[in-house]
Amino acid sequence: MKKVYFVGLGPGDPQALTLRSLRLLKKVKHVYVRTARHPAVAILDRYGIPYKTLDFFYEKSRTFDETYRKIAFYILNAALKHHEVVYVVPGSPFFAERTVEIILKKAPFAGIACRALPAVSFVEAVSSELNLPREAGLVVLDALEPDKLLDNPDKHLLIIQAYNRQIASRVKLQLMVLYPEDHRVTAVRAAGLSAGKKIVTVPLHEMDRLSFTDHLTSFYLPPIATYGTQDLLRLMRQLRGEDGCPWDREQTHQSLKPYLLEEAYEVLGAINSGNTADLCEELGDLLLQVVFHAQVATEKQSFSYYDVVAGITAKLLRRHPHIFADGSARTMSEVESSWQELKKAEKEERKSLFTLETYLPALLRAQKLQRQASSVGFDWPDATGAWAKLAEELKELKDAYNEQQEAKIGEELGDLLFAAVNLSRFLNIDAEQALSGSIQKFYTRLRYVEEKARAEGGEISAYSLSKLDAWWDEAKKRSNA
Repeated sequence: MKKVYFVGLGPGDPQALTLRSLRLLKKVKHVYVRTARHPAVAILDRYGIPYKTLDFFYEKSRTFDETYRKIAFYILNAALKHHEVVYVVPGSPFFAERTVEIILKKAPFAGIACRALPAVSFVEAVSSELNLPREAGLVVLDALEPDKLLDNPDKHLLIIQAYNRQIASRVKLQLMVLYPEDHRVTAVRAAGLSAGKKIVTVPLHEMDRLSFTDHLTSFYLPPIATYGTQDLLRLMRQLRGEDGCPWDREQTHQSLKPYLLEEAYEVLGAINSGNTADLCEELGDLLLQVVFHAQVATEKQSFSYYDVVAGITAKLLRRHPHIFADGSARTMSEVESSWQELKKAEKEERKSLFTLETYLPALLRAQKLQRQASSVGFDWPDATGAWAKLAEELKELKDAYNEQQEAKIGEELGDLLFAAVNLSRFLNIDAEQALSGSIQKFYTRLRYVEEKARAEGGEISAYSLSKLDAWWDEAKKRSNA
């Protein structure tokens, strides 16, 4: 059977290479080294072991992900051709070695067996240099995957692959989103080696100023005192627990409904105000509602917070094939069309293409239903029809009023509002936001009239309509200025 053997060179000291690995390297004819830029490669030269380095892939590829994939498939093809190969990597094959991950995933489909020999990882060497106990739970992160750098602020971090000052600078800027700029960072170069070893601790903002940063350098960050998702989940469990808060323990999905709605509207209010501090706080309050409902569901064994996260993550992946799969969508309209098609496919078990979520406010409900009708072609080709419908509904309302048809007046007024919402869709204006803006404008002008009245020693009700109109016109001029 075709085989790929994985051999780790250890953290850097040639003496860290195990005798078992050395015997295998001497025995197998086809040896491939991911990179020759590692001190322990010298032991292969010392014993006259022939090998081929794969450093040339780094020069030919545009991204590191592309590099790793090309190297992995190169090794797989070599195994198919030569039946038995050794793939040599720095450190241990099972610590932050993306190429090994890809090979292990693809090898079974090619009928290739994989086997890794024990090796000393650079993590052990760094932990030893810094006197970090194993139970500290060191999390190893790749500097070339910056999106993951802020995931574990409550853990001890070891950042690898920041092999030059430019990458270290990008890492620093990402970390400073969460970590204080004076947070202590320890740079460890050539851990486990006697020659060239450096251990220097600096403030985070100086992380990219170290002249010795290279491929043998890792950065250690101690945890920061902050709260994370697990703390929030744990706190909610306590509040709902036997010795928790009586009010929190009594809540159900039904009793929490008004609070969920209130918090959602307060988020919108913070967005409208433009106050980012308020927005941050209100989003936290809204998140609490999500966690609260998830805990109630967990107790009923319906679903958990993790099911909520897994569900929305899977949905985002499904609905963005132009990003995460082989689909393509270059414009906003193409993305929207693709999104709607995927939503339709996910819910094709429904008898009707249309839904009427009665829990939504009327304006939002109208907008959503009109979009659904439009998606299947039940719509005017342009805004001309919507304008005509608005005029028609206004005339019908006037007729009902003039003829004193009390039962019809409310119905026709509803039709007029529905037509106005439909027109807003053709004009690419959100009806809810448009109405909110008008309400705010009316409120601001009304407050101005009130202030003018009080400045003259009275209340609004004490003045004539003509006087109030004059102040109202002043307010309009001020807002339009």
